[in-house]
Amino acid sequence: MRNFCAGILLIALLGSHAAAQADKPKIEVRGQIFLPNGNPPQAKIRFLLGGEDGQRPQESFSTDNKGGFVINGLKEGAEYTFVVESDGKTWATTSERVRLLGTQPYVPIRLRPLVTAPAPDKPASSAAEPAQKVPPAAMRAYEFGVTQLAAGELARARKQFEKAIELFPDFVDARSELAVVHMRQDALASAEALLRRALEIDPAAVRALLNLGLCLYRQQRFAEALPVIEHGLQLKPVNASGNLLYGLTFVALGDDARAEPVLRLTYEQGGVQTAKAQLVLSQLYVRQQKFGLAADALEIYLRDLPDVHDAESLRATLARLRAAAQP
Repeated sequence: MRNFCAGILLIALLGSHAAAQADKPKIEVRGQIFLPNGNPPQAKIRFLLGGEDGQRPQESFSTDNKGGFVINGLKEGAEYTFVVESDGKTWATTSERVRLLGTQPYVPIRLRPLVTAPAPDKPASSAAEPAQKVPPAAMRAYEFGVTQLAAGELARARKQFEKAIELFPDFVDARSELAVVHMRQDALASAEALLRRALEIDPAAVRALLNLGLCLYRQQRFAEALPVIEHGLQLKPVNASGNLLYGLTFVALGDDARAEPVLRLTYEQGGVQTAKAQLVLSQLYVRQQKFGLAADALEIYLRDLPDVHDAESLRATLARLRAAAQP
């Protein structure tokens, strides 16, 4: 009976935790990305944003030509992780986790210097996602759309991506970004169609594959999502957000045995950025009545996110799990 109550308590707390996150007011966030030397960049920089205690999947945004960005619709008081991948020349992959305080917070991000020199003649893009020769007018529309999407201007972003596709129908990135707009507007069927067309053009487009996996996951078509996500991860195995989605899909399918190693790998790759993997692992172990492992996972989660909402309740749950693990 004690074990059963501990499991129910953890599951209930996870649900109340997610509900409390959803109640937070939406705000505008401004920020600036700086080069390792402290200077602003002279070109757009793409970055990934995820957070809200793992409830918000990672999305791709872009700065303006001087590193500035504006994002609307984030939640006051929530924690977000900004990730800028290395350019292979000047800066290393940089991850910043911030809690948004106030109604118009400012987020400065200084990129970490690249310590090891890149290999000679390193290609600019991966073999999995070859660069397309995009007409200049289509590229301008696409870049403006990315800027509008970063600012939360979904209608304007949609118009620019549609223009880019009209000018260059095989524009894979434009189709993938337009699909992101559709998903943010809960138009999942049209997002799926865009992503499937992008993958007809380039079957090895990793971002389009993982976005399609996410789109299918949100439609609760978990069995269909699984091989799509798996294909994307075969092309880019080191992808913490992709592996998190992969693990969550196994959980949704009731396959805890396959979910467990994937969620462990997710945390190895993403660390604090993917702390939700430990939260899900804890819930998984509760279902298996492995209360010691459930407590260990929850303890890691609280260590990484000590100020997370409902931290006190989760710490009380941790104490109960420790007690339930005793012989």
